[in-house]
Amino acid sequence: MKRKAFNKVAVIGLGLIGGSLAWALKRSRRVRNVFGVDTDEETIEYALKKQIIDEGSRDIAKGAQGAEIVVIATHVGAIVKMAKSLIPLVSEGTIITDVGSVKGKIVREIEGVIPPHLHFLGGHPIAGTENSGIANADPKLFKGRRFILTPTEKTALVVKSRIATLWELVGIEIHEMDIDVHDRVFGFVSHLPHAIAYSLMDAILSEDDSDTLFNFAGGGLRDYTRVAASSPEMWSEILIANKETVLAAIKQFKISLDKIAAAIADEDLDMLREILSKASRSRREKVK
Repeated sequence: MKRKAFNKVAVIGLGLIGGSLAWALKRSRRVRNVFGVDTDEETIEYALKKQIIDEGSRDIAKGAQGAEIVVIATHVGAIVKMAKSLIPLVSEGTIITDVGSVKGKIVREIEGVIPPHLHFLGGHPIAGTENSGIANADPKLFKGRRFILTPTEKTALVVKSRIATLWELVGIEIHEMDIDVHDRVFGFVSHLPHAIAYSLMDAILSEDDSDTLFNFAGGGLRDYTRVAASSPEMWSEILIANKETVLAAIKQFKISLDKIAAAIADEDLDMLREILSKASRSRREKVK
C-alpha cells in the first residue's frame, strides 16, 4: 500500500467542486482524514452517508485543527473572509488554498494579511458543470482536467509542490499562471460566455411571446445557454470580482456582434460569410 500523502485535508464548502474534491481525495486512499466543513447540516450528513468524507462538521475550527491543507471551496465572494477567519484556527505551517475562478483580487487580499507562519496559494480547477450542490458531486470530475496554480513571488517551492501533489491525487494536470494573466484568460473564455448565455436568456424573456419562443427552442439554444442554468449567486460574484476584464470582454463581444449586425443590415453576403467562416474554422481548430 502506498504511504499517505497527507494526514488531514479539510475542505470548506461541500458543493459541486468541494464535494467532488473531497470524494476524489478519499477514494485516492492517500489522505488519512478528509474532513468536510459546510454550513448546512444536511449536506454534511449526506457526505458522511455517501462516504464522500471521513469526518464533517459545521464548525470551521474542527476542520482547521491539525489540517495540513485547508481548501476553501466556497463562492468567490466568501473566500477572502473565510481565509481571514482561518488564520487564528490553523496550525503553524498550514497551507490555505482555494478553488476560485478569479485570482487577482483574492490572492492579493489574502497575501496582504497572511502571517509568516502560514501559507496561501491560489488555485483554480478547470472543471465543473452547470449543476451545483453535494448531490451532484462526482469523484471523477477532475480526471484528465487542468488545474491552474497561481503562485506569486511570496510562494515557497514546498508550498507549490504540496498543492500540486494534492491535486495530482485526483487525476488532474497541473499548470502555472500569473494571477493577472489568469483573470484575463478566464474573463474571456469562461466569464464572458456565462454573461452572454445569461443575457441571451434575458433577451428572449424580454419578448412578450417568450413562452412561445421557448416552446420551439432547439438544440442551438439548449447547447448555447446550458451554462445559464448555473448558480446565479456564484456567477454574479465571479463577474463582479473580475469586473475590469469582464467589461473589456463584453465590449469586444459587442464590437463583434455589431459587425455581424452591420453585414446583415447591408445584406453584405461576402462580409457575413467571411466573419462566419473565420469563426467556424477557429471553432474547429482551436476549441478542443
